[in-house]
Amino acid sequence: MDDTQLDKYRNDLAFLRAAAAQTIKDCERMGFKLNIEPDKITGILHLQLQLEPFLKQWCKEAGSRLAALLYQMDIPEHLIPERGACSDIPYLSALIIKRELIKVVMRKLYTP
Repeated sequence: MDDTQLDKYRNDLAFLRAAAAQTIKDCERMGFKLNIEPDKITGILHLQLQLEPFLKQWCKEAGSRLAALLYQMDIPEHLIPERGACSDIPYLSALIIKRELIKVVMRKLYTP
């Protein structure tokens, strides 16, 4: 799914909140606690900003586990900066939310 196809879902609160819930689920599966309330998300930027402090903390405390989390989330390796995932936290946050939103949209569109 490319960016133009995804654009109509980036402003849909139902999809964004579902992406937040998916992010929490994936993080918890890898042992990361994420204190975000999906029903209080007001937009994609709000969700990204909610995620960033957790990513910063995880980069400092659990870098190798974070790499495993990104793999679990199915984030393409070629999209991760050469300097490492933790070199650009806002970009990493946006990348995670985009991938989780894609999962939610695909599930909604193609699951009976």
